[in-house]
Amino acid sequence: MNVDAREAHSFPFVTIWLILLMLAGLSAFSAFFRIGVWAPIAEFGIAGSQAFIIFLLFMRLKGRPSFKWFVAGTGFFWLIFLYGLSMTDYATRSGWPAG
Repeated sequence: MNVDAREAHSFPFVTIWLILLMLAGLSAFSAFFRIGVWAPIAEFGIAGSQAFIIFLLFMRLKGRPSFKWFVAGTGFFWLIFLYGLSMTDYATRSGWPAG
């Protein structure tokens, strides 16, 4: 699956870049929504979608299983682990979020 840079088409990369920009804008704009305790869940969902898109396109995980799948899976496991730690921090705060 080695593609020479001169043979690669830019359309998929530009499209994915625009999607990532849209998700980043949605993430920034969602800070102003009044959705209460669902805000961190929405933010983590948006961040997870961005990570998934980056995994598929830029890490080229669409092919057959290989060692990079193991590395990506390990990274994804740590991402979920850190999200879990963040959620326990949010869940144990008293008086936050106000509203």
